[in-house]
Amino acid sequence: MRKVFNKNSGFYILAAVLIIAMLFTVSIIITHTKFGSFSEQPIIKLFFNHLADAILLLAPCWVIKRRRTYTFIILWLVAIWSFAQLLYYPTYRDVMPFSSFLLFKNVSGTLIKSTIGAISKKSLMVLLMPLVLHAYHWWLKHHTSKASQPASTVSDTTSERSERQNQRAQRATKTAKRHWWLFAATIAAFVVLRLIITTCIYFTYRQNYDSLRDTFTTRYSMLGGRHLNYIMHNGVMSYAIFSLIKSIDTGVSDDEKQLAENFIKTNCPTYTDNSYKTSIERPNLIFIMVESLNAWAVNLDIDGKPVTPTLNSLAADSANIVCLNVIAQVKNGHSSDGKFMYQTGLLPMIDCSVAMEYSNRTFPSLVKALKQRGYKAVEICGDESSLWNVENMSAAYGFDELYHHPELEEELEAANYNLDKVVMEFAEKYVSTIGGNFMVQIFTGLMHSPYNYDFEPATWISASKKYTQNVRNYLEKTHYFDMKLGIFLESLKQSGLYDNSVIVIASDHNELVDDEPNGRPSISENGNECVFIVINGGQGKLINGPIGQIDIYPTLLDVMGLNDYKWKGLGHSLLRYDVRSVAESTEDTHGTSPLLKSQQQAWTVSNILIRANWFK
Repeated sequence: MRKVFNKNSGFYILAAVLIIAMLFTVSIIITHTKFGSFSEQPIIKLFFNHLADAILLLAPCWVIKRRRTYTFIILWLVAIWSFAQLLYYPTYRDVMPFSSFLLFKNVSGTLIKSTIGAISKKSLMVLLMPLVLHAYHWWLKHHTSKASQPASTVSDTTSERSERQNQRAQRATKTAKRHWWLFAATIAAFVVLRLIITTCIYFTYRQNYDSLRDTFTTRYSMLGGRHLNYIMHNGVMSYAIFSLIKSIDTGVSDDEKQLAENFIKTNCPTYTDNSYKTSIERPNLIFIMVESLNAWAVNLDIDGKPVTPTLNSLAADSANIVCLNVIAQVKNGHSSDGKFMYQTGLLPMIDCSVAMEYSNRTFPSLVKALKQRGYKAVEICGDESSLWNVENMSAAYGFDELYHHPELEEELEAANYNLDKVVMEFAEKYVSTIGGNFMVQIFTGLMHSPYNYDFEPATWISASKKYTQNVRNYLEKTHYFDMKLGIFLESLKQSGLYDNSVIVIASDHNELVDDEPNGRPSISENGNECVFIVINGGQGKLINGPIGQIDIYPTLLDVMGLNDYKWKGLGHSLLRYDVRSVAESTEDTHGTSPLLKSQQQAWTVSNILIRANWFK
């Protein structure tokens, strides 16, 4: 045993400590756990979770030859993973799934800019932690070579040095063979430690699980269907193993198909009447999907002046359909998930991006329902083709034309990539040139993170002392969009299109902007309320909610008189139902209503429909 735990053991102990430190730091930061807190996310549980992670990660060191090289590789992989989580979490409020690390097509100027803006001192500290082991390795190597080399060896010949190297290689080989029992013991220690921790979790949260096995197989238990929750309960390595198992596509079972079929028969509406349609005959549909538009920004005053006068006026108009309590249901697809729900009436995948993983599927859509009536469908956005697979998804929804980054490159460059300026001004000119009935989907982008730089042109908002700097920068962007929205609506009136069109304004998702609740305005603690406004919808209605993003698709089918289209979605029309609840996942819910149980089940069913290519 003395040979096993010799002078090199400190190297591996330090490596384990650094792995625990990195993972522990990430857990503490993203869960906002405070030392001394032993309630919802106790410090002790987090520590032992990551101790188990370190044990498993370093287990191969007992049997492989280049053990130090392996250790450095593992340490840097953990550092990169931890660094990525600290950049990912502020925007997505979750842990970045392993599948997202492979989304190379999603790398774009927008993503790079957002990532750079998210870098902080804490994230850099995690990234630099492996340098401690490098320094120790250098010291150990330098100290060992001096201590073990007698003076007479200074003039060693090349053959003698070669002989010593051969002897060291032989010893390493013998050591590798000798320590298989330690490798097996380490794996056993990981399994035992995991079982102990998970058993404790099971007895603590027994009401959330059917069995002890369920704590391992229920991937997103508690607190709203997030990858983060599985890691907090079962550790990073358990999550990695489970992700690997889940990534093996075994298809959709007959039981799953039967579950989906029964749900559709029981819960999906089959009405065909158009009792709630607008009075406009064959109206155009102009859908303005606004990046990161928070409901708390509407009706907000800064130093006595409204931030969003245009949106304020629209929200106060009793002739409009208005809801400022739309709960965001986007997952890892984020903006693309918002588009997906509004277009298809389906919920996104919890564990991956629909746009990146399932763009080859056949989907029903609002566009296809309109095209059955002879409408032309056009999408306008400033995104690159690769960002959330926008080009392929636009085709999957059925759009006839897509105007995005390639077509708008000159305008974007001239406007210093102010997406809202380019997109709104292009839409203003373009819609008046379309002949016949049309749907135009306009996707803005200016209000995307980061918010740690000053926005130009600055207004009185930047000069204010109210809220944090990040929030003021966000509100500057929001104010700019609101101004452009007002100009766009006025141009529609001048061209005569305003009165002949249903105009929809909806957030793609919410954005917290600032992690410090005291530094930002908010309707609720989570700040996850989005905006939904319909102009010329045929009736005025103020909807208190909460409702889900999934409810917008069937509502627009009602407004546009498209109920001959068979697929009504997994949500509920706000004109037919008193929707007062929403499920962010199968577990995390808001509000109460008789619809809640089916809203929760809809997540499972939607997952099945997407994977099974149900609508092909």
